[in-house]
Amino acid sequence: MVPEMKPPNAQMNTVAPPERQVDSRVAAAFLGVHYKTLERMARMGLLPAMKVGKSWQFLLSLLNEWRKEQMNSNLTKRLLSTNNKENE
Repeated sequence: MVPEMKPPNAQMNTVAPPERQVDSRVAAAFLGVHYKTLERMARMGLLPAMKVGKSWQFLLSLLNEWRKEQMNSNLTKRLLSTNNKENE
């Protein structure tokens, strides 16, 4: 019995394709904010973005992670605030 031969680039086929970048209007709709607000936040470095020429580009997966972090941060602040009020 002859062992099965795999093509030389068989391992390369298992790599996920790169994520497509979206513009500020699509990203803003994803987050539920106005696109100008999103662009201002990107300029300030408040969220993950990259400027390409004159337009801002975003990865939805990074924005989703950023959103989760923001929610966790707000929850932590609330819990700390509630605990401080109880201790007074």
